[in-house]
Amino acid sequence: MQRLMIWRHAKAVQWSPERNDFSRALQPVGTQHAQWVAEWLLQNLAAPEQILCSPSQRTREPLAPLLSLCPPLAAVTRFIPQLYLAPGDILESCLDAAFAESGSVMIVGHNPGLERLVREVIHQRHYDEYQGLPTGTLAVIDFTLDWPEIRGRGQLSHLIRGKNLSVD
Repeated sequence: MQRLMIWRHAKAVQWSPERNDFSRALQPVGTQHAQWVAEWLLQNLAAPEQILCSPSQRTREPLAPLLSLCPPLAAVTRFIPQLYLAPGDILESCLDAAFAESGSVMIVGHNPGLERLVREVIHQRHYDEYQGLPTGTLAVIDFTLDWPEIRGRGQLSHLIRGKNLSVD
């Protein structure tokens, strides 16, 4: 079985024409949600074997709690410039290379590319539960076929939104 984890960056500061989009930081609430998602992931799933991340500030920041909680993940994390606001073909190309080496891959990035990627790889029976990929959401997709043959066949095993988690 292979696993794809798709994590959209958490809530960032509002875009403005005076601010560089690439350098937008997370809002404090986004930082908290990212922490909760990281904790949930490590408590409930095996850590990914490989992480691909857009190098923008708002994608690096949510990844920081995960790398802090599990330092060995830093060695398998790659920041790929092409993932910044990447369209589907770029996302798939990066995943082709990653799944050639690993059975479990996380990708951290942006919409609309990630949202479309989830819709393309999950089986249509999951469409009702998958209503999109809001900020701070982790989609976990399992599949028994090898990565590029999974289109439309993936099992959406988890859809975790940081906003809905809390530490008790």
